[in-house]
Amino acid sequence: MAMPQADLPSAEPEQADLEHLWQSLDLPGHRIELIDGQIVVSPTASRGHSNIVTELIDQFADVRRHGWERHANLTVHIPATRERLIPDLAIVPGDAPGIGENELLAPGVLLVAEVVSPHSRREDRDIKPRAYAEGGVPLYLLIDRLASPPTVTLFCQPGADGYGKRQAAAAGEPLRLPKPFGITLDTARLLG
Repeated sequence: MAMPQADLPSAEPEQADLEHLWQSLDLPGHRIELIDGQIVVSPTASRGHSNIVTELIDQFADVRRHGWERHANLTVHIPATRERLIPDLAIVPGDAPGIGENELLAPGVLLVAEVVSPHSRREDRDIKPRAYAEGGVPLYLLIDRLASPPTVTLFCQPGADGYGKRQAAAAGEPLRLPKPFGITLDTARLLG
C-alpha cells in the first residue's frame, strides 16, 4: 500500500526565499540543512563518524525483512516548519512519502539517528530532537561520544514540545528499541 503524499503548507515570503536559497546551494564536501529558520552548513563526516554510521547501518540489517529502507544522508522534510534536516541514518518503509528523490517527509519516517560531532553538538542535542518530534518521527537515536560519559540515547513519544520519553545507555549497556524494531543495539560498538 503506497503512503500518500502530505499536503505542505504554503510558505511565507521570507521562508520561501530561504528555501529557494537552500535549494540553490551546492557546496561539495558539505551538508546543507535548513534548521530553525537558518541555513546550516557543516563539513561532511570524518572517518570516525562515518565508521559509527556504518556500524549503526549494520546493526539495522534486519529491517530489510520488513521491506524497510536504510538511508544515510537523505533530507527529512518537517512539513509543519518546512525545516530540512539530514540525519546520519533514516529508517523508512519502502513506500515512505517524499518530495522528489532527495527528501523524505517526516510523517513517513520510522527512526532517525544522529552522531554528534564537535560542530553539530547544539543541533543534534537540542534543535533536532524538537524538530523531529514536531515532524512526528517516532524514534530519534542520538549517538554522543562527546558526552561524559559517552552515551546512546533513544528519544520516543514525539509531541509538539519534543519527545516525552528518553532512555540513555553508556558504552556496553544494552539499548533495546521498541516494536516494530524489537532489536537491542550494541552500544559498545557504537561508542568504541
